[in-house]
Amino acid sequence: METNLGWIVLALPLAGALILSLWPGEPPKAVTRAVGVGSVFLAFVLTAVVFAGMLGDDPSSRSHVDGLWEWITVGDLRVDLAIQIDPLSVLMMLVITGVGFLIHLYSTEYMAHSAGYRRFFAEMNFFVFSMLLLVQAANFVFLIVGWAFVGLASYLLIGFDYDRPAAVAAAKKAFVINVIGDVGMVIAAWLIMREVGSLDYGAVLSAAPGAFGDSGVADAVALLLFVGAAAKSAQVPLHTWLPDAMEGPTPVSALIHAATMVTAGVYLVVRTHALYEIAPVAGDVVAVVGGVTLLMAATIAVAQVDIKRVLAWSTVSQIGYMIMGAGLGAYAGAMFHFLTHAFFKALLFLAAGIVIHALAGEQSMDRMGGLNRYLRFAYFAIAVGCLAIAGIPGLSGFFSKDEILAVALEAGTLGIVLWVMGTVAAALTAFYMFRLLFRTFHATEPEGGYAHTPHPSGWAMNVPVAILAVLAAIGGWLQVPGGWHAISDWLAPVLADVPEPLEATTRGEWITSLVTSGLALVAIGAAWKIFGRDDTRRRALARRFAGPRPVLEEAYLFDEVYEQTVVQPGRDLADAMLTGVEPRGVQGIVVAAATTVRDAAVGMRALQTGLVRTYVFAVAAGAVVVAVVIALVR
Repeated sequence: METNLGWIVLALPLAGALILSLWPGEPPKAVTRAVGVGSVFLAFVLTAVVFAGMLGDDPSSRSHVDGLWEWITVGDLRVDLAIQIDPLSVLMMLVITGVGFLIHLYSTEYMAHSAGYRRFFAEMNFFVFSMLLLVQAANFVFLIVGWAFVGLASYLLIGFDYDRPAAVAAAKKAFVINVIGDVGMVIAAWLIMREVGSLDYGAVLSAAPGAFGDSGVADAVALLLFVGAAAKSAQVPLHTWLPDAMEGPTPVSALIHAATMVTAGVYLVVRTHALYEIAPVAGDVVAVVGGVTLLMAATIAVAQVDIKRVLAWSTVSQIGYMIMGAGLGAYAGAMFHFLTHAFFKALLFLAAGIVIHALAGEQSMDRMGGLNRYLRFAYFAIAVGCLAIAGIPGLSGFFSKDEILAVALEAGTLGIVLWVMGTVAAALTAFYMFRLLFRTFHATEPEGGYAHTPHPSGWAMNVPVAILAVLAAIGGWLQVPGGWHAISDWLAPVLADVPEPLEATTRGEWITSLVTSGLALVAIGAAWKIFGRDDTRRRALARRFAGPRPVLEEAYLFDEVYEQTVVQPGRDLADAMLTGVEPRGVQGIVVAAATTVRDAAVGMRALQTGLVRTYVFAVAAGAVVVAVVIALVR
C-alpha cells in the first residue's frame, strides 16, 4: 500500500502541472485554484495516510521499494524507475506536501492580481513534483533527475517576473550554480557505479564499507556528493545564488528557500550517511563548511535592510546548522532542525509577505515602521517566528538548534570550535531577527507616513500563517531532551547502520541551553535598545561602523570576487575566441576550404572550352603520356 500511494502522491502534482500548462487559454481562477491547490492537498492527505500506516508497522519493516519498469540495462548494471518509501522519505514528503499546500493556499490571494496566475501554479506544482521525485527516488539516477528538475523549477519560479532584468539575472545565477552541484553528483554516481556496480540505494549503502575500503574513493564520492548538497543548500562557497533568488514572488521564497529546496542537501547527506560514516575526512569537511556558513551568514544578515534578504541570509545560516549537524553524525538532529525550520521560516516569509502585500510591494525596512498599529496579525505572527528561530525556551528552534549544538560539544576539539561558532551565530540570529521585528513594527513611521493605509490580508493568507505559527510554537515538543525523541525514533530504522551514533550528554544539553538562551535574551534586549524606539541609536551605530558595514551589506564581496576571477575572465575569453580564434581558426578553416574548392572549380571551368578538337587533342596527348610511362616502366 505504501508504495502504491507513493506513486499517486508523486503523480498528483505532476498532473496538476500538466493540466494547467496544457489548458487552452487562461482558465477561470477558480479552476486554477482547484487544480493547483487541490493536487498538493490530496498529495498531503495521501502522505498522511502512508505515515499513519507505517506507524502501525514494525520499525524494521518500514522501508518499501517498488519499481514501475526497467529503465536502463547495460551489462550487469540495471536501473529501475523505482521509488523508496521509508521513514526519511516520508518525513520529507510530509513537509513538502503539507507546508507546500499551505503556501499554495496563501498564493491564491497573494498572486490574485498577477497576469501569470495559471503559469505560477503550474510551475509551483512542477516544483512540488520535482521535490517529491528527489526524496522518493530509490537510486542515484532518479535522485539526479529530481535534482535537475528542482533546479529547472527554481529557475522558472525565481524568474517568474521575466520582464524584470533583476529577476532574470537571479534565475540564471541560481541555475548555473546549481548545475555546478549537478556535475559533482554525476561524477560521484559514476564512481559509485564503477566501485559497486549498482546505483540502487540499498545495494550501494550496504556494500559501501567493503566496496570502497581504504582507497580514499569513499572520501572522493562523499565530497563530490557534498558539492551537489552545498550548491542546492547554499553553503559556502556556492551560497551566493540564494539571496538574489529573493527576486521571485514571496510564496516562491517560502516554498523554495524555507521548507524544501534548500534542505535537499541535508537530505542527501542523511540519505547517504553510510558513505560519510566510512569517510571521516569528508564528514569533517561537511561540518566545517556548515559551521563557517552559519556564522558568516548570520553576520551578513545583521546589516541587510531588505526584509526578504534578512530572511534569506537567515536561511543560509540555519541550513548551516543542519549541515554541521549532519557532518558531525547527528543525522536525526539535522532532520529535526529541518522540520522546525520549515515551520518557522515558512511562517516568517509568509508573514513578511503580508507586510509586503500591504505596502504594495515595498521590501526595504528603511521605509517601514510603526506597522504594529495597522497589521496586528502579521506582527504577532512574525513575533512568534522570531521567538522560535531565536531559540527562546519552549519554542521549536530552542529544541532543534540546541540539540545540534549539544552534540557538537561531544565531538572533540573540532566540535567545541563549531559549538562556539554556532553559539555566537545563535546570539546574532536573535539580534538580527528582532532587529527586523522592531524596525518593521515598532520604529517610527517613514517621514510623511504611508501614502495609503496598509491593508490587512484576507483569510487565504491568514489561515496558512496561523497554522504555521502554531507549528512553529509547539513543533519542537516532538523531541525533548531527557524525555521523548519522536524524530530520532522515527528515523531509527534508516540510521540503524550507524555504528556509534554521536549523542549529547545531559551536561552538554544544560550548558548549551543556558548559554544560548541567555545570549538570545541579551541580544533581544540589545535589539530593542537600538531599534525599538527611535532612529537615534541606530543611526549613531551605523556611523560608528561605517567602515565594515558596506562589506557586510555586500556579503563579504563574494559576488565581486567571482565577477573578477570567474565571470569577467570568461567574458574576456569568449570575446577573444569570437574576434581572434573564430575568424582565423574555426571559421577560417571553413572559409579556406570553401575558397580552395571554388578556385579549383574556376580553374576546371577554364578548361571546358566546348571545342571538340580540343578534347580530342587532350585525349590523344593523354594516351601518348600513358604509353611513354608504360614504356619507361618496362
